[in-house]
Order: sequence, then C-alpha cells, then structure tokens
Amino acid sequence: MNRWKLPLSLSALALLLAGCATPAPKDTATLTYETKPEGASLFEAGQPIGMAPQTRSYKLEAGASTIKTPEVTAVWPSGAKTGFYTFLKPGADDVATLERPAKAPDLQKDLDHATKVVAAKEAEQRRLKEEAKREQTRNSARCQQQQQKGQQVAISDC
Repeated sequence: MNRWKLPLSLSALALLLAGCATPAPKDTATLTYETKPEGASLFEAGQPIGMAPQTRSYKLEAGASTIKTPEVTAVWPSGAKTGFYTFLKPGADDVATLERPAKAPDLQKDLDHATKVVAAKEAEQRRLKEEAKREQTRNSARCQQQQQKGQQVAISDC
C-alpha cells in the first residue's frame, strides 16, 4: 500500500500546481503570421519584423473591447505583396495566413524561394534533433557512470 502513496501524492501535487498556473492575460492577444508560399518578409506598420512565420502580441487599449492589429504587409522575393489587419478578442491566440496575390508576376521565383526556406527549416530541425539525441546520450546513466569512474569515453559514444 505504501508504494502507491508517493506516486499518488505527486500526482495530486501536480494537479494542484497546474491549477495555479498563470492564465494568459486578458488584455492582450497573440497573432501568428504565416505566408503562402512560405518565406515572405513581414513588415508591421512599415517596419521589418522578419521572415514569416512571426508571432506578435497586441495589447488592448483602454476603453476598447477588441484589439485592432496594425497592418502587416507580406513581401515575397518577386516583389508581390499583400497587406492584412484584423480585430482580435482579448486573450485570443490566432493564426493569420497571408497569401500571395494570384495575379502577381514571377510566381516561380517565390516558389523556388519557398522551397529553399522549407529545406533550411527541415535541416535545422534535423540538426536540433541530432543535438538533443547526443545530449541525451551524454547525460545517460551509463555515460555518467563511465565519466565518474574516470574512464576515457569516445566522443561519439558519450
């Protein structure tokens, strides 16, 4: 019977602490900007904010019931552009996809750029996954024991 006390106590504590988590502020909203095709540069109120996707938080103005976002413009390498703004409810966490205008010229240039952007993201994800795997191996009990014993361990092994 005692072997269940600790796991049950820890579970109850976790549930209790989860209820104490700070809720999202009700005077802000979050909007993530994505683009199709991927890789457009984003500008908010004329100022560069980076390549899509970008996540922005907006604050509710005093006396307002909704949050009006500033205009965000997506510009693709071909020069194609589109703008977007919206009204958000306080506490919202939304996604907006800005699509390249269908009639804008040089679509292939933007598609080629998007392919490169996606390939770079995938390569970065693979690199991070491998790095996490190496770190996990280095921190494994076996490697920790070998290091404590002063054993020389191959870098690739631990």
